[in-house]
Amino acid sequence: MTINFSHIADVQFVLDRHKAVKLLRKQHASLIIAFLWSAFKAVHRQAYGSREITTLLSDFLFSANEEEVHYSKEPRMYLEEWTQEGFLRQFYENNEEEATFELTPATEHALLWITELDKREFVGAESRLLQVFQLLRELALGSTQDKEVRLEQLLQRRQELDQEILAIENDEVGRLDPTRIRERYALIEETSSKLLSDFRQIEDNFRQLNTRAREEQITRQSSRGEVLDEIFSAQDSIMETDQGKTFNAFWAFLMNQQRQDELDQLVRQVFEQPELSGYRNRSVVPRLKMSLVEAGDRVNKTTDRLVEQLRRFLVSRTFLENRRASQVIEEIEQLALKVKNDPPTQRNFIAIEGKPAIHLLMERDLFQPPDMLRLDSENLAFGNAEEVTVDGLYEQLYIDPAELKGRIKALLRGRDQISLRQITEEVPVEKGLSELVAYFGIATALERQQKAIINEEKIESIVYHKDGHNFKVDLPQTLFLA
Repeated sequence: MTINFSHIADVQFVLDRHKAVKLLRKQHASLIIAFLWSAFKAVHRQAYGSREITTLLSDFLFSANEEEVHYSKEPRMYLEEWTQEGFLRQFYENNEEEATFELTPATEHALLWITELDKREFVGAESRLLQVFQLLRELALGSTQDKEVRLEQLLQRRQELDQEILAIENDEVGRLDPTRIRERYALIEETSSKLLSDFRQIEDNFRQLNTRAREEQITRQSSRGEVLDEIFSAQDSIMETDQGKTFNAFWAFLMNQQRQDELDQLVRQVFEQPELSGYRNRSVVPRLKMSLVEAGDRVNKTTDRLVEQLRRFLVSRTFLENRRASQVIEEIEQLALKVKNDPPTQRNFIAIEGKPAIHLLMERDLFQPPDMLRLDSENLAFGNAEEVTVDGLYEQLYIDPAELKGRIKALLRGRDQISLRQITEEVPVEKGLSELVAYFGIATALERQQKAIINEEKIESIVYHKDGHNFKVDLPQTLFLA
Protein backbone atom coordinates (compact mmCIF):
# COMPACT_ATOMS: atom_id res chain seq x y z
CA MET A 1 0.00 0.00 0.00
CA THR A 2 1.38 3.41 -1.01
CA ILE A 3 0.90 6.10 1.63
CA ASN A 4 0.05 9.62 0.50
CA PHE A 5 1.05 11.87 3.40
CA SER A 6 -1.02 14.70 1.92
CA HIS A 7 -4.21 12.81 2.85
CA ILE A 8 -5.48 12.89 6.41
CA ALA A 9 -6.80 9.33 6.24
CA ASP A 10 -3.43 7.94 5.12
CA VAL A 11 -1.58 9.80 7.86
CA GLN A 12 -4.07 8.56 10.45
CA PHE A 13 -3.58 5.00 9.16
CA VAL A 14 0.17 5.24 9.77
CA LEU A 15 -0.29 6.78 13.21
CA ASP A 16 -2.72 4.03 14.20
CA ARG A 17 -0.85 1.07 12.76
CA HIS A 18 2.89 1.73 12.89
CA LYS A 19 4.56 0.15 15.93
CA ALA A 20 7.16 2.92 16.18
CA VAL A 21 4.38 5.48 16.81
CA LYS A 22 2.72 3.03 19.20
CA LEU A 23 5.96 2.83 21.19
CA LEU A 24 6.19 6.62 21.52
CA ARG A 25 2.55 6.73 22.69
CA LYS A 26 3.04 4.18 25.47
CA GLN A 27 2.49 5.32 29.04
CA HIS A 28 5.97 4.15 30.03
CA ALA A 29 7.65 5.07 26.74
CA SER A 30 10.55 6.71 28.57
CA LEU A 31 11.28 3.46 30.43
CA ILE A 32 11.14 1.36 27.27
CA ILE A 33 13.32 3.71 25.21
CA ALA A 34 15.87 4.30 27.97
CA PHE A 35 16.30 0.60 28.74
CA LEU A 36 16.45 -0.56 25.11
CA TRP A 37 18.93 2.16 24.26
CA SER A 38 21.19 1.32 27.20
CA ALA A 39 20.95 -2.44 26.57
CA PHE A 40 21.39 -2.48 22.80
CA LYS A 41 22.57 0.81 21.29
CA ALA A 42 24.86 2.12 24.02
CA VAL A 43 26.92 -1.10 24.05
CA HIS A 44 26.39 -1.99 20.35
CA ARG A 45 24.71 -5.35 21.03
CA GLN A 46 22.52 -7.10 18.45
CA ALA A 47 20.79 -9.66 20.67
CA TYR A 48 20.53 -11.02 24.24
CA GLY A 49 19.68 -14.32 25.83
CA SER A 50 16.57 -14.45 28.01
CA ARG A 51 18.40 -14.70 31.33
CA GLU A 52 20.89 -11.94 30.54
CA ILE A 53 18.34 -9.37 29.38
CA THR A 54 16.05 -10.20 32.32
CA THR A 55 18.93 -9.51 34.73
CA LEU A 56 19.73 -6.24 32.97
CA LEU A 57 16.10 -5.08 33.15
CA SER A 58 15.89 -6.08 36.82
CA ASP A 59 18.90 -3.90 37.65
CA PHE A 60 17.52 -1.08 35.52
CA LEU A 61 14.12 -1.20 37.30
CA PHE A 62 15.81 -1.32 40.71
CA SER A 63 17.70 1.88 39.88
CA ALA A 64 14.56 3.56 38.50
CA ASN A 65 12.47 2.64 41.60
CA GLU A 66 15.15 3.58 44.11
CA GLU A 67 13.49 6.82 45.24
CA GLU A 68 9.87 6.04 44.36
CA VAL A 69 8.23 2.96 42.85
CA HIS A 70 6.99 3.81 39.38
CA TYR A 71 7.37 0.43 37.70
CA SER A 72 5.96 -2.39 39.79
CA LYS A 73 5.83 -5.32 37.34
CA GLU A 74 8.32 -8.14 37.20
CA PRO A 75 11.06 -7.79 34.52
CA ARG A 76 9.84 -10.88 32.70
CA MET A 77 6.32 -9.43 32.45
CA TYR A 78 7.68 -6.24 30.86
CA LEU A 79 9.69 -8.26 28.32
CA GLU A 80 6.67 -10.39 27.40
CA GLU A 81 4.50 -7.29 27.05
CA TRP A 82 7.03 -5.51 24.83
CA THR A 83 7.36 -8.63 22.71
CA GLN A 84 3.59 -8.95 22.21
CA GLU A 85 3.34 -5.29 21.21
CA GLY A 86 6.10 -5.66 18.61
CA PHE A 87 8.87 -3.66 20.32
CA LEU A 88 11.07 -6.74 20.84
CA ARG A 89 11.39 -9.98 18.89
CA GLN A 90 11.69 -13.20 20.88
CA PHE A 91 12.79 -16.40 19.14
CA TYR A 92 14.72 -19.62 19.65
CA GLU A 93 17.89 -20.15 17.64
CA ASN A 94 20.15 -23.17 17.06
CA ASN A 95 18.08 -25.38 19.38
CA GLU A 96 19.02 -23.29 22.41
CA GLU A 97 17.09 -23.76 25.63
CA GLU A 98 16.52 -20.06 26.30
CA ALA A 99 14.93 -17.49 24.05
CA THR A 100 16.85 -14.75 22.25
CA PHE A 101 15.67 -11.12 22.26
CA GLU A 102 16.44 -8.49 19.62
CA LEU A 103 15.03 -5.14 18.49
CA THR A 104 12.35 -5.01 15.81
CA PRO A 105 12.62 -2.67 12.79
CA ALA A 106 9.92 -0.40 14.26
CA THR A 107 11.88 -0.01 17.50
CA GLU A 108 15.05 0.73 15.54
CA HIS A 109 13.19 3.54 13.73
CA ALA A 110 11.84 4.95 17.00
CA LEU A 111 15.24 4.93 18.75
CA LEU A 112 16.95 6.47 15.74
CA TRP A 113 14.33 9.19 15.39
CA ILE A 114 14.29 10.18 19.07
CA THR A 115 18.08 10.49 19.19
CA GLU A 116 17.97 12.88 16.23
CA LEU A 117 15.77 15.20 18.29
CA ASP A 118 18.75 15.95 20.50
CA LYS A 119 20.34 19.26 19.61
CA ARG A 120 23.87 18.90 18.28
CA GLU A 121 26.75 21.23 18.88
CA PHE A 122 26.97 21.76 15.13
CA VAL A 123 25.32 20.44 12.02
CA GLY A 124 27.71 18.97 9.48
CA ALA A 125 26.44 21.03 6.58
CA GLU A 126 29.73 21.02 4.68
CA SER A 127 30.18 17.24 5.00
CA ARG A 128 26.64 16.60 3.83
CA LEU A 129 27.06 18.97 0.89
CA LEU A 130 30.31 17.29 -0.12
CA GLN A 131 28.61 13.92 0.16
CA VAL A 132 25.77 15.11 -2.10
CA PHE A 133 28.28 16.44 -4.64
CA GLN A 134 30.20 13.16 -4.60
CA LEU A 135 27.05 11.08 -5.07
CA LEU A 136 25.87 13.35 -7.88
CA ARG A 137 29.26 13.11 -9.55
CA GLU A 138 29.26 9.29 -9.34
CA LEU A 139 25.68 9.12 -10.59
CA ALA A 140 26.36 11.41 -13.53
CA LEU A 141 29.53 9.53 -14.44
CA GLY A 142 28.03 6.09 -14.05
CA SER A 143 24.74 6.74 -15.83
CA THR A 144 25.86 8.60 -18.94
CA GLN A 145 26.47 6.72 -22.17
CA ASP A 146 28.34 9.59 -23.79
CA LYS A 147 31.93 8.41 -24.17
CA GLU A 148 33.27 11.92 -24.56
CA VAL A 149 31.63 13.15 -21.35
CA ARG A 150 32.89 10.18 -19.32
CA LEU A 151 36.38 10.55 -20.70
CA GLU A 152 36.41 14.26 -19.88
CA GLN A 153 35.29 13.63 -16.31
CA LEU A 154 37.89 10.91 -15.79
CA LEU A 155 40.65 13.11 -17.20
CA GLN A 156 39.59 15.93 -14.88
CA ARG A 157 39.70 13.56 -11.91
CA ARG A 158 43.17 12.35 -12.97
CA GLN A 159 44.36 15.94 -13.21
CA GLU A 160 43.15 16.65 -9.66
CA LEU A 161 44.97 13.56 -8.40
CA ASP A 162 48.16 14.57 -10.20
CA GLN A 163 48.01 18.02 -8.60
CA GLU A 164 47.51 16.51 -5.16
CA ILE A 165 50.43 14.09 -5.67
CA LEU A 166 52.65 16.96 -6.82
CA ALA A 167 51.72 19.00 -3.73
CA ILE A 168 52.62 16.09 -1.43
CA GLU A 169 55.96 15.61 -3.20
CA ASN A 170 56.66 19.32 -2.56
CA ASP A 171 55.90 18.82 1.17
CA GLU A 172 52.64 20.75 0.85
CA VAL A 173 50.52 18.27 2.80
CA GLY A 174 47.06 19.65 3.55
CA ARG A 175 45.14 18.46 6.62
CA LEU A 176 41.57 18.99 7.74
CA ASP A 177 41.15 21.30 10.70
CA PRO A 178 39.73 19.76 13.95
CA THR A 179 36.21 21.05 13.29
CA ARG A 180 36.02 19.41 9.87
CA ILE A 181 37.47 16.18 11.25
CA ARG A 182 34.78 15.97 13.96
CA GLU A 183 32.12 17.01 11.44
CA ARG A 184 32.97 14.25 8.99
CA TYR A 185 33.24 11.70 11.79
CA ALA A 186 29.72 12.63 13.00
CA LEU A 187 28.38 11.96 9.48
CA ILE A 188 30.16 8.57 9.38
CA GLU A 189 28.75 7.64 12.78
CA GLU A 190 25.22 8.61 11.77
CA THR A 191 25.39 6.75 8.45
CA SER A 192 26.80 3.61 10.13
CA SER A 193 23.99 3.55 12.69
CA LYS A 194 21.35 3.90 9.98
CA LEU A 195 22.99 1.16 7.93
CA LEU A 196 22.75 -1.30 10.82
CA SER A 197 19.12 -0.32 11.40
CA ASP A 198 18.27 -0.98 7.76
CA PHE A 199 19.25 -4.61 8.17
CA ARG A 200 16.48 -5.11 10.69
CA GLN A 201 13.96 -4.25 7.99
CA ILE A 202 15.59 -6.53 5.40
CA GLU A 203 15.65 -9.43 7.88
CA ASP A 204 12.02 -8.74 8.82
CA ASN A 205 10.98 -8.90 5.14
CA PHE A 206 12.49 -12.36 4.75
CA ARG A 207 10.98 -13.45 8.05
CA GLN A 208 7.52 -12.40 6.86
CA LEU A 209 8.09 -14.47 3.72
CA ASN A 210 8.88 -17.46 5.94
CA THR A 211 5.69 -16.85 7.93
CA ARG A 212 3.57 -16.68 4.78
CA ALA A 213 5.13 -19.95 3.60
CA ARG A 214 4.05 -21.69 6.80
CA GLU A 215 0.57 -20.24 6.58
CA GLU A 216 0.25 -21.51 3.01
CA GLN A 217 1.17 -25.00 4.13
CA ILE A 218 -1.34 -25.01 6.99
CA THR A 219 -4.37 -23.31 5.46
CA ARG A 220 -4.30 -24.52 1.86
CA GLN A 221 -4.74 -27.96 0.40
CA SER A 222 -2.97 -27.14 -2.85
CA SER A 223 -0.52 -29.47 -4.46
CA ARG A 224 3.14 -29.25 -3.57
CA GLY A 225 3.92 -27.72 -6.94
CA GLU A 226 1.40 -24.90 -6.53
CA VAL A 227 2.53 -24.01 -3.00
CA LEU A 228 6.22 -24.12 -3.90
CA ASP A 229 5.61 -22.04 -7.02
CA GLU A 230 3.93 -19.30 -4.97
CA ILE A 231 6.65 -19.39 -2.28
CA PHE A 232 9.56 -19.29 -4.71
CA SER A 233 7.83 -16.57 -6.75
CA ALA A 234 7.49 -14.49 -3.57
CA GLN A 235 11.15 -15.10 -2.71
CA ASP A 236 12.24 -14.17 -6.24
CA SER A 237 10.13 -11.02 -6.13
CA ILE A 238 11.90 -9.90 -2.94
CA MET A 239 15.35 -10.57 -4.38
CA GLU A 240 14.42 -8.71 -7.58
CA THR A 241 13.40 -5.56 -5.68
CA ASP A 242 15.84 -2.70 -5.25
CA GLN A 243 16.25 -3.69 -1.60
CA GLY A 244 17.04 -7.31 -2.43
CA LYS A 245 19.52 -6.38 -5.17
CA THR A 246 21.17 -3.86 -2.85
CA PHE A 247 21.57 -6.50 -0.14
CA ASN A 248 23.14 -8.98 -2.57
CA ALA A 249 25.55 -6.34 -3.84
CA PHE A 250 26.37 -5.29 -0.25
CA TRP A 251 27.03 -8.87 0.87
CA ALA A 252 29.31 -9.57 -2.11
CA PHE A 253 31.18 -6.32 -1.37
CA LEU A 254 31.56 -7.08 2.34
CA MET A 255 32.68 -10.69 1.81
CA ASN A 256 35.65 -9.48 -0.22
CA GLN A 257 38.70 -9.97 2.02
CA GLN A 258 40.47 -7.04 0.42
CA ARG A 259 37.55 -4.75 1.29
CA GLN A 260 37.48 -6.03 4.87
CA ASP A 261 41.20 -5.35 5.30
CA GLU A 262 40.75 -1.90 3.80
CA LEU A 263 37.89 -1.14 6.21
CA ASP A 264 40.00 -2.23 9.22
CA GLN A 265 42.90 -0.08 8.07
CA LEU A 266 40.70 2.98 7.53
CA VAL A 267 39.14 2.63 10.99
CA ARG A 268 42.59 2.39 12.60
CA GLN A 269 43.80 5.46 10.72
CA VAL A 270 40.74 7.49 11.69
CA PHE A 271 41.01 6.84 15.43
CA GLU A 272 44.74 7.55 15.43
CA GLN A 273 43.84 11.21 14.97
CA PRO A 274 44.10 13.10 18.28
CA GLU A 275 40.81 14.94 17.61
CA LEU A 276 38.92 11.60 17.73
CA SER A 277 40.76 9.89 20.58
CA GLY A 278 37.83 10.24 22.96
CA TYR A 279 35.21 8.86 20.55
CA ARG A 280 36.46 5.30 20.11
CA ASN A 281 34.94 3.70 23.22
CA ARG A 282 31.41 4.89 22.54
CA SER A 283 31.47 4.69 18.75
CA VAL A 284 29.81 2.10 16.53
CA VAL A 285 32.50 2.50 13.85
CA PRO A 286 35.25 0.27 15.41
CA ARG A 287 32.81 -2.67 15.46
CA LEU A 288 31.23 -1.74 12.15
CA LYS A 289 32.70 -4.65 10.18
CA MET A 290 31.67 -7.29 12.72
CA SER A 291 28.24 -5.71 13.18
CA LEU A 292 27.64 -5.67 9.42
CA VAL A 293 28.79 -9.28 9.06
CA GLU A 294 26.51 -10.35 11.93
CA ALA A 295 23.55 -8.44 10.47
CA GLY A 296 24.09 -9.85 6.98
CA ASP A 297 24.56 -13.35 8.39
CA ARG A 298 21.25 -13.08 10.23
CA VAL A 299 19.53 -12.23 6.94
CA ASN A 300 21.13 -15.26 5.28
CA LYS A 301 20.11 -17.47 8.21
CA THR A 302 16.53 -16.29 7.80
CA THR A 303 16.56 -17.42 4.16
CA ASP A 304 18.17 -20.72 5.24
CA ARG A 305 15.29 -21.27 7.66
CA LEU A 306 12.87 -20.72 4.78
CA VAL A 307 14.63 -23.40 2.73
CA GLU A 308 14.62 -25.77 5.71
CA GLN A 309 10.91 -25.14 6.20
CA LEU A 310 10.27 -25.98 2.54
CA ARG A 311 12.28 -29.19 2.91
CA ARG A 312 10.24 -30.24 5.93
CA PHE A 313 7.06 -29.40 4.06
CA LEU A 314 8.02 -31.68 1.18
CA VAL A 315 8.99 -34.50 3.54
CA SER A 316 5.75 -34.23 5.52
CA ARG A 317 3.62 -34.09 2.36
CA THR A 318 5.40 -37.13 0.91
CA PHE A 319 4.93 -39.03 4.16
CA LEU A 320 1.20 -38.21 4.28
CA GLU A 321 0.71 -39.16 0.64
CA ASN A 322 2.51 -42.50 1.13
CA ARG A 323 0.48 -43.14 4.24
CA ARG A 324 -2.76 -42.43 2.40
CA ALA A 325 -1.73 -44.74 -0.45
CA SER A 326 -1.04 -47.52 2.06
CA GLN A 327 -4.48 -47.00 3.62
CA VAL A 328 -6.17 -47.24 0.21
CA ILE A 329 -4.30 -50.45 -0.62
CA GLU A 330 -5.25 -51.92 2.75
CA GLU A 331 -8.94 -51.05 2.16
CA ILE A 332 -8.81 -52.75 -1.26
CA GLU A 333 -7.29 -55.88 0.27
CA GLN A 334 -9.99 -56.02 2.97
CA LEU A 335 -12.75 -55.67 0.35
CA ALA A 336 -11.15 -58.42 -1.74
CA LEU A 337 -11.13 -60.78 1.26
CA LYS A 338 -14.82 -60.07 1.93
CA VAL A 339 -15.90 -61.07 -1.58
CA LYS A 340 -13.42 -63.94 -1.90
CA ASN A 341 -16.01 -66.67 -1.24
CA ASP A 342 -19.00 -64.69 -2.47
CA PRO A 343 -18.02 -63.02 -5.75
CA PRO A 344 -20.47 -60.71 -7.54
CA THR A 345 -23.06 -62.54 -9.65
CA GLN A 346 -23.38 -59.97 -12.41
CA ARG A 347 -21.05 -60.27 -15.35
CA ASN A 348 -19.90 -56.64 -15.40
CA PHE A 349 -19.41 -55.42 -11.84
CA ILE A 350 -16.48 -53.01 -12.34
CA ALA A 351 -15.40 -50.67 -15.11
CA ILE A 352 -11.93 -49.28 -15.73
CA GLU A 353 -11.68 -45.95 -17.48
CA GLY A 354 -9.80 -45.97 -20.78
CA LYS A 355 -8.43 -48.83 -22.81
CA PRO A 356 -6.05 -51.27 -21.15
CA ALA A 357 -2.44 -50.93 -22.25
CA ILE A 358 -1.02 -54.40 -22.89
CA HIS A 359 2.72 -54.85 -23.31
CA LEU A 360 3.65 -58.43 -24.24
CA LEU A 361 7.19 -59.66 -23.78
CA MET A 362 7.46 -60.99 -27.32
CA GLU A 363 6.52 -57.61 -28.76
CA ARG A 364 9.91 -56.22 -27.81
CA ASP A 365 12.43 -55.87 -30.61
CA LEU A 366 15.53 -58.01 -30.56
CA PHE A 367 18.80 -56.40 -29.58
CA GLN A 368 20.66 -54.75 -32.41
CA PRO A 369 24.26 -53.67 -31.98
CA PRO A 370 24.88 -50.00 -32.78
CA ASP A 371 26.29 -49.14 -36.15
CA MET A 372 30.00 -48.43 -36.08
CA LEU A 373 30.87 -45.14 -37.70
CA ARG A 374 33.88 -45.41 -39.92
CA LEU A 375 35.56 -42.28 -41.20
CA ASP A 376 37.58 -42.28 -44.37
CA SER A 377 40.45 -39.88 -43.73
CA GLU A 378 42.32 -40.65 -46.94
CA ASN A 379 42.39 -38.47 -49.99
CA LEU A 380 41.29 -35.32 -48.12
CA ALA A 381 41.19 -32.08 -50.09
CA PHE A 382 41.21 -28.41 -49.06
CA GLY A 383 37.79 -26.75 -49.12
CA ASN A 384 36.82 -23.25 -50.17
CA ALA A 385 35.36 -21.10 -47.38
CA GLU A 386 33.90 -18.65 -49.88
CA GLU A 387 31.33 -21.24 -50.90
CA VAL A 388 29.94 -21.49 -47.34
CA THR A 389 26.76 -19.44 -46.79
CA VAL A 390 26.71 -17.75 -43.37
CA ASP A 391 23.76 -15.41 -43.89
CA GLY A 392 21.67 -17.47 -41.47
CA LEU A 393 24.06 -16.63 -38.62
CA TYR A 394 23.38 -12.92 -39.06
CA GLU A 395 19.63 -13.29 -39.40
CA GLN A 396 19.13 -14.64 -35.87
CA LEU A 397 16.35 -12.87 -34.02
CA TYR A 398 16.97 -11.72 -30.45
CA ILE A 399 14.52 -9.91 -28.19
CA ASP A 400 16.06 -7.99 -25.29
CA PRO A 401 13.62 -8.12 -22.31
CA ALA A 402 15.49 -5.28 -20.56
CA GLU A 403 14.83 -3.00 -23.53
CA LEU A 404 11.12 -3.84 -23.49
CA LYS A 405 10.90 -3.27 -19.71
CA GLY A 406 12.57 0.12 -20.13
CA ARG A 407 10.10 0.98 -22.88
CA ILE A 408 7.14 0.04 -20.63
CA LYS A 409 8.56 2.08 -17.74
CA ALA A 410 9.09 5.13 -19.96
CA LEU A 411 5.55 5.00 -21.39
CA LEU A 412 4.05 4.62 -17.88
CA ARG A 413 5.39 8.00 -16.77
CA GLY A 414 2.45 10.20 -15.85
CA ARG A 415 -0.03 7.32 -16.18
CA ASP A 416 -1.57 4.84 -13.79
CA GLN A 417 -1.66 2.06 -16.37
CA ILE A 418 -1.09 1.32 -20.04
CA SER A 419 -2.27 -1.56 -22.19
CA LEU A 420 -0.14 -3.68 -24.47
CA ARG A 421 -2.12 -2.41 -27.46
CA GLN A 422 -1.36 1.22 -26.52
CA ILE A 423 2.35 0.35 -26.25
CA THR A 424 2.40 -1.20 -29.72
CA GLU A 425 0.53 1.80 -31.11
CA GLU A 426 3.05 4.29 -29.67
CA VAL A 427 6.11 2.12 -30.38
CA PRO A 428 5.33 -0.16 -33.36
CA VAL A 429 6.35 -3.81 -33.24
CA GLU A 430 9.58 -4.35 -35.18
CA LYS A 431 10.35 -8.05 -34.69
CA GLY A 432 6.95 -9.61 -35.21
CA LEU A 433 5.24 -12.22 -33.07
CA SER A 434 8.39 -12.94 -31.02
CA GLU A 435 8.31 -9.38 -29.67
CA LEU A 436 4.65 -9.72 -28.64
CA VAL A 437 5.41 -13.02 -26.90
CA ALA A 438 8.24 -11.30 -25.00
CA TYR A 439 5.84 -8.53 -23.89
CA PHE A 440 3.36 -11.16 -22.74
CA GLY A 441 6.09 -13.00 -20.80
CA ILE A 442 7.05 -9.78 -19.00
CA ALA A 443 3.39 -9.19 -18.10
CA THR A 444 3.13 -12.73 -16.68
CA ALA A 445 6.14 -12.14 -14.43
CA LEU A 446 4.91 -8.69 -13.32
CA GLU A 447 1.45 -10.08 -12.55
CA ARG A 448 2.94 -12.06 -9.64
CA GLN A 449 4.26 -8.76 -8.25
CA GLN A 450 0.85 -7.07 -8.79
CA LYS A 451 2.43 -4.79 -11.41
CA ALA A 452 0.36 -6.11 -14.32
CA ILE A 453 -3.11 -7.54 -15.04
CA ILE A 454 -3.95 -10.14 -17.71
CA ASN A 455 -7.72 -10.05 -18.26
CA GLU A 456 -8.60 -13.27 -20.10
CA GLU A 457 -12.27 -12.29 -20.29
CA LYS A 458 -11.53 -9.44 -22.68
CA ILE A 459 -9.69 -9.88 -25.98
CA GLU A 460 -7.63 -7.16 -27.67
CA SER A 461 -6.50 -7.17 -31.29
CA ILE A 462 -2.95 -5.99 -31.97
CA VAL A 463 -1.92 -5.13 -35.53
CA TYR A 464 1.69 -4.98 -36.67
CA HIS A 465 3.46 -4.65 -40.03
CA LYS A 466 6.32 -6.90 -41.15
CA ASP A 467 7.89 -7.81 -44.49
CA GLY A 468 5.31 -5.78 -46.40
CA HIS A 469 2.32 -7.50 -44.79
CA ASN A 470 -0.10 -6.57 -42.00
CA PHE A 471 -0.70 -9.13 -39.23
CA LYS A 472 -3.38 -9.16 -36.54
CA VAL A 473 -3.01 -11.09 -33.25
CA ASP A 474 -5.80 -11.55 -30.68
CA LEU A 475 -4.52 -11.59 -27.09
CA PRO A 476 -6.10 -11.27 -23.62
CA GLN A 477 -6.21 -7.65 -22.50
CA THR A 478 -2.82 -6.94 -20.89
CA LEU A 479 -2.40 -3.93 -18.59
CA PHE A 480 0.88 -2.73 -17.09
CA LEU A 481 0.49 -0.79 -13.81
CA ALA A 482 2.61 2.05 -12.47
